[in-house]
Amino acid sequence: MTTVMVTFILVMVLVSGRFIKYLAEAAAGQIAADALFMVMAFRLPEFLQMILPLSLYIALLLVLGRMHMDNEMVVLHAGGQGNARVIRSLIAPVLVAMAVVALFSLYVTPKGDAEVNRIFEEQKGRSVLELLTPGRFHVKGDGESQRATYAESLNREEGVLENVFVADASFGDDEAGRILTVWARTGRLVQDDNISYLELRDGFQYQGKPGAADYREVAFETARVRIGNERSSSRPPEVRGRATAELIEDGSNKAQAELQWRWSLILTIPIMCLAAIPLARVNPRQGRFLRMIPAVLGYMFYVGLLLTMRSWIADLPGKEHPWFYSTLWIHLLAGIAVFGLYYGDRLFKRRTRQ
Repeated sequence: MTTVMVTFILVMVLVSGRFIKYLAEAAAGQIAADALFMVMAFRLPEFLQMILPLSLYIALLLVLGRMHMDNEMVVLHAGGQGNARVIRSLIAPVLVAMAVVALFSLYVTPKGDAEVNRIFEEQKGRSVLELLTPGRFHVKGDGESQRATYAESLNREEGVLENVFVADASFGDDEAGRILTVWARTGRLVQDDNISYLELRDGFQYQGKPGAADYREVAFETARVRIGNERSSSRPPEVRGRATAELIEDGSNKAQAELQWRWSLILTIPIMCLAAIPLARVNPRQGRFLRMIPAVLGYMFYVGLLLTMRSWIADLPGKEHPWFYSTLWIHLLAGIAVFGLYYGDRLFKRRTRQ
């Protein structure tokens, strides 16, 4: 129950922060508002696979710390039930947590990330008009051309944009610096031969290069501007959205970095759960939250080292990398640290006696 409550709180915090980020992108016209909840739903497994190990770790610190505060652990030790008995009681929940995280990291999360990437790619195919928010400038394009669109207001009853401004800028070799600007009193979306147009009425068109004297001004009653062809530069394919079997066959450093990260999420659970048992040991006079902050900081340092190694492996050129570029060494160091938590005092006392 403590794990569930901690997971719920951390998920709410993380989801709220990420939702605000996507909401800002929707306000800027980069993504449609109706796609926000789909993106968040597909990203939820990724949040859970990161939060569940930390939630179980914090829950163990809280529960075992309370048992130390209530002297229940003293009674257990007096009855011959030591740390081995506590470890045996944690086998089932640890295996369940490892199975859930393995399912998410190796199968569910890659599929969710692939769907998120697909949604963002679809958003790039939508026209500026579909993502247009009245009262804000929206810019889409790539390195060769860009289009800025603005509408002062939207008459939802008639489906008409009012005081529409459209500017196309070209940066190619032939048309470098040339700008086509259109202003119209109203505009509406029309379809003709399965092609979308923005039909403008009562406006002016200006074409030329800034600083040159060859500007052309044309007044029109009705004009059409083709929309739906604006494209932003494509996002690079996300390796985290690829299936685990594909990463194993790939063999590139980026694939190996992602593969090691997925397995690392699973291995952190038993290591940190073993560390929670001695870290939760507190004096009743000290309070059970005494070691909470250093214990959580230790977890963050552990995960930070894994993320750093992941970045180092991914940045290596080619497919070959030195043997010491592996997250296995970080897990080994964490295991040695856990061993020190259990037997460090005994070894220190033995050396002191000698």
